[in-house]
Amino acid sequence: MTTESMKALKIWQALPAETKRAVLGNVWCSECRTSVTICDYSAHLNGNAVVLQGFCAVCGHKVARVVEGCVPSVKKVRPVSAGLYIFDVWLWGDAKCTMKNRIIRKIQIPGAKSLYQFAEVITQAFDFDLDHCFGFYERRERHFFAGKAFEFFVDIGEEPTVSGAKGVKRTKVKQAFKSSGEKMIFFFDYGDSWQFEVELKEIKLAGKQSLKSIVLEKIGKAPLQYPPCEDDVEEE
Repeated sequence: MTTESMKALKIWQALPAETKRAVLGNVWCSECRTSVTICDYSAHLNGNAVVLQGFCAVCGHKVARVVEGCVPSVKKVRPVSAGLYIFDVWLWGDAKCTMKNRIIRKIQIPGAKSLYQFAEVITQAFDFDLDHCFGFYERRERHFFAGKAFEFFVDIGEEPTVSGAKGVKRTKVKQAFKSSGEKMIFFFDYGDSWQFEVELKEIKLAGKQSLKSIVLEKIGKAPLQYPPCEDDVEEE
């Protein structure tokens, strides 16, 4: 076991027992196409996340789970970027979602930020935790994604769902989105299947403005990422 793996395992073991049980029992399997329990796993570090890599307890297929935010982050000085990208990010609650019950967040992010950092901003804007794998996709054809794709699976060494997909850690926002009006699908949590439409509305020069990522506007109330089970509601 490498020093890095030992450090990752130590961080993982320090988490509360309930948290570990919840994580281990909620891992996406691309073969079973549902959430399963991970077994025979090992722990690895990936940025400020611990990545568990192991096997599906049902079919034996390789699976992985990201445990975000449990590694102390180290602040780095980043070069200034001239471009600020303004997006409308639209969460579709269900097939009956209309303009009246829309849930939108207008987000500003520097073009030099990575798609991984963009995913962090999107999930935080909707009060979600970035605790599952995700991807950015050009389009969806029936039950499958097609066109250009960027997936976190690539960054953690897992098989992507779309052939030729690139990672999100090294791909910058300005590389994925070239011009105003361009849209992509942000698909988060392959078990619960949260789908967001991401549209680039404007690219502007930063000047001396703050280069922090900002939620400029909120429209509609975001749903709970983990709503209570029906059994729990009945007991109350």
